[in-house]
Amino acid sequence: MTFTRIKTLTLLVCTLLALSFPGYVNCANKKGSQPAAAAAAAAAPPLEPEAVIEEVNAKQLEKLLADKDYVAVFWYARSCVTCDKVLAELEKIDDDTDSFGVDFVKINDKRLAKQYGIKTFPALTYFREKEPIIYDGDLMDEEGVLDFLTSLEAMDLPDRIEEVNAKILQKIIEDTDFVAVLFCPDHETCPPRVMDKQQCRKCAKALQELENIDDEADQLGIGFVKIHDEALADEYNLGNLPVLVYYRHQTPIIYEGELQREEDVLEWLVQNKSTGDEDDVIEDVTSKTLSTLINNIDNLVVLFYDHGNDDSMTVLEELEQIDDDCDKHGIQFVKIDDAKAAADYGIDSIPAIVYFEKEIPNVYDGDLMDEEQILKWLLGQLEHDEIEDVTDEMLDTMIKEGRVIAVLFYDNNDKKSQKVLEELENIDDECDALGITFVKIDNPEEAVEYGINKVPKLIYFEKGIPTIYEGNLEDEEKLLKWLEEQTSSDQIEDITDEMLDLIIEKMPHVAVLFYDKDQKKSQKILAELENIDDECDQNDIAFVKIDDDKEAKEWGIDEIPSIVLFERGIPHIYEGDLMKEDELLGWLVHQKRYSEIPEVTDEMKDKLVENTEHLAVIFYDKDDKQDMRILNELENIDDELEKEGIVIVRIDNAAEAKEYGLDHLPALIYFENKIPALYEGDLMNEDEVLEWLLVQKKTATIEEVTDEILVNLINEHEYVVVFFTGPCEPGETCDHTLNALESIDDELDEAGIIFVTTEDTGIAKKYNVKSYPRLVFFRNRDPLHFTGDLDDEDEVLAWITDDETLEIPGKIEEVNVKMLDKILAENDHVVVFFYAEGDKKSQKILNELENIDDECEEKDIDFVKTSDDDIEKEYDLPGLPALAFYRHKFRTIYTGDLMKEEEILEWVIDLHESTADVIESVDRKTLQVLINDVEHLAVFFYDDECETCPGILEELENIDDDTDKHGIQFVKSNDVKLAHEIGIFAFPALVYYETGVPIMYDGNLESNEEVFNWILEQKADQSIELINRDQLIEYIATKDFLAVVFYKEDDPDSPRVLRHIELIDDEAAEYGIYIVKMHDKLMAKKYGYRNPPGLTYFRKGKYINYDGDIDDEEEILDWLTSPANMEMTDHIEQVNRKMFEKIRKNSDYVAVIFYSDECKQCPRVLAEVEHIDDDADKAGIDFVKIDDKQMAKEYGVFALPAIVFFKPTSKEPVIYAGDLYEEEQILSWLLTQKDPSGDVIEDLEGERLVQLIEESGSIAVYFLPAERKGKPPAYCRSFCSPSSLNESNLTTTKYSSSQFVQNYISRKRKRIQKQDKINCNICDQILEGLELIDDECDVFGIHMVKIQDPQLAKRYSIKTFPALVYFRNGNPLLFEGDLQNEQSVLEWLIDDDNRELADEIEEVNERMLDRLMAESTLLVVFFYDDDCAECEEILEELEEIDGEADMFGIDFVKIASVEAAKKYEIVNIPSLVYFRKQVPVLYDGDLHQHDKVITWLTSQDVFEIKNEIEEVNRKMLDKLLEENEFLSVFFYEHNQPDSVAALEKLENIDSETDNLDITFVKMADSRYAKKWGVTKLPAMVYFRRRFPSIYRGDLLSEDEVLEWLRKNRFRQPELNIFMYALIALALAFVVYTAFLLQCFKPAPPPPVQHPKQS
Repeated sequence: MTFTRIKTLTLLVCTLLALSFPGYVNCANKKGSQPAAAAAAAAAPPLEPEAVIEEVNAKQLEKLLADKDYVAVFWYARSCVTCDKVLAELEKIDDDTDSFGVDFVKINDKRLAKQYGIKTFPALTYFREKEPIIYDGDLMDEEGVLDFLTSLEAMDLPDRIEEVNAKILQKIIEDTDFVAVLFCPDHETCPPRVMDKQQCRKCAKALQELENIDDEADQLGIGFVKIHDEALADEYNLGNLPVLVYYRHQTPIIYEGELQREEDVLEWLVQNKSTGDEDDVIEDVTSKTLSTLINNIDNLVVLFYDHGNDDSMTVLEELEQIDDDCDKHGIQFVKIDDAKAAADYGIDSIPAIVYFEKEIPNVYDGDLMDEEQILKWLLGQLEHDEIEDVTDEMLDTMIKEGRVIAVLFYDNNDKKSQKVLEELENIDDECDALGITFVKIDNPEEAVEYGINKVPKLIYFEKGIPTIYEGNLEDEEKLLKWLEEQTSSDQIEDITDEMLDLIIEKMPHVAVLFYDKDQKKSQKILAELENIDDECDQNDIAFVKIDDDKEAKEWGIDEIPSIVLFERGIPHIYEGDLMKEDELLGWLVHQKRYSEIPEVTDEMKDKLVENTEHLAVIFYDKDDKQDMRILNELENIDDELEKEGIVIVRIDNAAEAKEYGLDHLPALIYFENKIPALYEGDLMNEDEVLEWLLVQKKTATIEEVTDEILVNLINEHEYVVVFFTGPCEPGETCDHTLNALESIDDELDEAGIIFVTTEDTGIAKKYNVKSYPRLVFFRNRDPLHFTGDLDDEDEVLAWITDDETLEIPGKIEEVNVKMLDKILAENDHVVVFFYAEGDKKSQKILNELENIDDECEEKDIDFVKTSDDDIEKEYDLPGLPALAFYRHKFRTIYTGDLMKEEEILEWVIDLHESTADVIESVDRKTLQVLINDVEHLAVFFYDDECETCPGILEELENIDDDTDKHGIQFVKSNDVKLAHEIGIFAFPALVYYETGVPIMYDGNLESNEEVFNWILEQKADQSIELINRDQLIEYIATKDFLAVVFYKEDDPDSPRVLRHIELIDDEAAEYGIYIVKMHDKLMAKKYGYRNPPGLTYFRKGKYINYDGDIDDEEEILDWLTSPANMEMTDHIEQVNRKMFEKIRKNSDYVAVIFYSDECKQCPRVLAEVEHIDDDADKAGIDFVKIDDKQMAKEYGVFALPAIVFFKPTSKEPVIYAGDLYEEEQILSWLLTQKDPSGDVIEDLEGERLVQLIEESGSIAVYFLPAERKGKPPAYCRSFCSPSSLNESNLTTTKYSSSQFVQNYISRKRKRIQKQDKINCNICDQILEGLELIDDECDVFGIHMVKIQDPQLAKRYSIKTFPALVYFRNGNPLLFEGDLQNEQSVLEWLIDDDNRELADEIEEVNERMLDRLMAESTLLVVFFYDDDCAECEEILEELEEIDGEADMFGIDFVKIASVEAAKKYEIVNIPSLVYFRKQVPVLYDGDLHQHDKVITWLTSQDVFEIKNEIEEVNRKMLDKLLEENEFLSVFFYEHNQPDSVAALEKLENIDSETDNLDITFVKMADSRYAKKWGVTKLPAMVYFRRRFPSIYRGDLLSEDEVLEWLRKNRFRQPELNIFMYALIALALAFVVYTAFLLQCFKPAPPPPVQHPKQS
């Protein structure tokens, strides 16, 4: 025992030593082991394989993305020199990415790259669960790339917590300051969708809740990941899972609360983010993070500061001292250095402090240097109720969000305001209890916007609508009572004119009552309209009132009271009776739902012209019938115009029309950016009007104007060109000239010049126009007549845009970006002043610069100014204002004092007169211009950190002059970002551009001679042959592969296009493709190019045209060499080595027949193999032939002919060893090589089958007898029959798509019959038949297997063999039909009745869903995800109503397929969609409430299909009878001619019955029809409150049926008339009796006399 222990210990020590010192330790060798050890030592150690990034094609990448969660894709191009260098660097991290679970591949596919947004090469895309992100860093920095691929930022997916492994988690914890990790059980413990364990359910629910706060955590700088690793959790002693661990600077903190309460978790994360830090540092946040914090933290203090401001930094130092004190009191303190964010919150001066309490901001206005005072103020905010102070921006945000707010406008220096404020502080808590946010604002300008001229004043906002409090603000009790009334009141809010403008601007639908509160009529109408205020709110129509005569007149309202509905700012005047509130409500709702051309006043029209970019105005006379007809026609195009963003209105105002020179009505004027154009066509033709308006909007056309319009244009705009045509008819000279001038309208628009035309002559005479047509250019109202050739539009354009024409004496011309680009392109010396419009400093500088404008002109230097939006970014300027001097497009920025014009002038003249003797440096904008404009350009890219760059640059200066002599411009650029964009990551680099096409130099940059020679070679390279028509005909006949580039000789783009194709000419030749060029227009037109350039590809005379990007040479080469395009006949294609490599790369399965012209057997073999080429193609095998002995030897083929098969799973090909003359045998071999399993049904053992039955949802098992050789056993013989597999045996059922199944089986039977393997054994015959349907079963998700196990068969009560049992979720169903009829077996397996289980929603795949769509009229589909915990809960609910849905004739299925969801445009998972005859309706209610779901499914609104009579079953009909008073049922029979004919007629009146409020359905159930007395079909039964009436007339006359239904719908039963008669008689009797009693009343007896009286 002791010896054994010593031996074990010795072995363990030796093992440890061997691992520590391999090669030096040799322990406990047995005898005879030394020679072996010596031999092993003598043998060279095997070299580790180099880390190589795997090459993939498009198909392989697609599969990889489908299978893997994290994939890094390196995109490269053939001609990219940098790609190889970058690839070499990235190869170094390939193993590291593997260890992190990231698959790294490379691909050369430009078309696919474009689909993923890759435009420059090389590039790197990281796919995280199929979601791509493009890496924009330095690809030469492999460590940076690795950090990116394994960083939390790269893995982040929106609204999803990313899963990581242990290694990635460790790296994230080390690299990330704050990360939350959810530890969950292993996937083996909790497989997807399996919720049988408590910890699995708990983990799924926690994950579902926590994913709701993932984005918020990201914005706060807290990473969030999950890990399924129980071993790691045990290592950390975490106990029961799930557990949330928060790592703060690698220190773990365990969350002890409830994980399903995500808001508590987020608050805990935020609190732990800053507490416990060693340094008292206020956390810096971004604008987005700040927004998240405000929304999620009750008490937040924000310091707005500027890092470059001394005051800010001093304040920050002071505030750092109270950060911990704030934490102790539960106040989060953050800081933000973002001027835009500060401006958004209305902070004008920085630094500033804002305290947010439950999202309500309060600005601190004390001493920022006194931190004790700030702390005291903050604690006071916590303890005391104080009305928060807000800025105007904060207030606007709160109003836009629709909050209920009370706003006190006050003046901090006003005593009354202070007194009111003290009183109102007392009701702040009560307002909170009412749900009213109480804030205050000290901003006179904001008060004026709301019509408040005197403060203090209080406004109440609800849903953005303001209401002014008119009472005493010092009486807080009355104010509180008023606020309570406002929250519960239904009154229409009163507003000011300023408020009205704000509401119209901010709200889409606003109804405004213009009234007079002292007018009785207004008061009466107001009382009526209060009744519909709530209904307006329910329809999202804001209802307000305004008592302001001046505002009413501004909108053209003459009669008070009046109502105007503003729809997105467009007014609609109500012309009905305001006392009828129901009619008004109906009108408001109708206007909101349906578009009509609104009637406006002239004042409304003026406002719309001012504020609407695209406006069409119809001037008409409402008393003219013709005008009204035209208006009705134009109503038809209102919706189309709205979609196109064109507002159309109408105005009945002849005086206003005359202001536009309109003498005849109706008329249409289109305004675009306030510039009018007159329509002169036929207004009755609405299509023509629509087309004209769209042309006006989408294209630049010369607008037709009147004299009145023209005067306004000349007065209001700086540059206006007018084409005076005089009276001009179509076809005349003036009309042709006008059409020609249309071609230059776009250029003038871009240059900021307005171009219009007019036939009126009044203004023409004023400006001395005596002959027509005439062109006049108005510059600041000063006319300049054109004296050139009006028919030459190019001459006109050149004259208008000429500097001398545009120049306004004594002023620096203002230009836009387009004009500036043109000036820089055409002028050698230009001074440009860049500034921001409205900037006072810039205006002062401009006044000074005006003084040197003339001096610059004398030196032939153009001086312009520009203030376009984003001009700073466009021209890459350091800031505004800026002054730049451009010499030959090269820019120099002035760095001196812009107010000293003399120094500027001296600087400009010095630059103008100096000569450049160095390679000029260019900025990004200039370089882009040079690339586009300069035909031959060399660019030297360098980096400021590059040590060798200065020396190389100095050498290249020596060849600068030489390149100039050859017409090649040489420049340099240190724009690293631009270099990265074009694929340059290593510096220095040289790129030669010819007509904008880049070619990278990969030689020695230190040898200027080599560089110069290379540039000259590139310039001289003209490799594509120019051919004529005869040569083309000859080449088409003689060349197998010919590519012809058709181009225009005079097209400036042609050199660029040809240059691109020249880059691939040599490589195309390697594929046997000959490229030529041709500028024959007729031949180009013949081959489909009316407007070259274009590329036509001839393959043995047959041609196809290229439809891709002709400027992308890589894409062109891929297209030319694509196997699909190179295949030209039905024969086996002959390819060369290069072509084969391409095919091999793009195809999974390739068969090659190697042959030789010298081989005598080859022609015969080739003829045989040609017969199976099409079959191989259909099977996905590319078949080619190669005449290359050397290549054949490389693949181990030494005797020809030979067939070799290549497949993706093996690097080495397989050589065919069978009979080359038997094509069927060859085809069978090829199919077997492609799919060894083929059509063979899988054979299983007993235990494996039992396990599969438990795991699989659908499995079909074919039980065979134990002994099958020779004669069948006794228990099998009774089943056996000699019937063969004939087509006559095939039968169909109502579930079969028979033609498809028959075709499928027929194709496969032919192959099986050829194999000559069928024997007479009935079991084998049945097996072969079942193998025919195996693939189709797979499509429907049914796994088919076979087994020979009598004991297992007995377990399922199988006594006779063979037998087929179908297991659905473990439940067996025995097939009792004819097993020899494989079609009936397939139909039985896919039959819905067999597949569906009781109380369980059937799972389907995409193919099954498509089939159900086609067959089922009512289908409910539940789209879900296997990993969705919520889906399981919903499924349990929906299972409750599956049976009930069946009773209503509704098929219920579920599917877990992302592709299916995308196909049916399902965005959110889970979702429930109801398909009625393939028309989808999405359920938007709560899926957890099954009773509401079934109510929705069976509701009439969802059930009805427009313009179609719905089919119902008994259950549905009973439900409809209960729910509907009026119901019409058409009872019919399927395929009966009378029923079909009647149904076609009745479909025509379905919509009319809907209008009568009669539900119309049909039912094919003769037995149920008899219940209602129907004996003959077809028949119509009308139910009135379940009481039936049978129609006895002609069902083929739909008008008679409709009239009968109408009479039945509106008739009053005789019973009711009788009742009314009885009531009338009874009343008459009562009245008559009372009359008689009164008339015949006896006289009263005389009074008894008193004794004394008597």
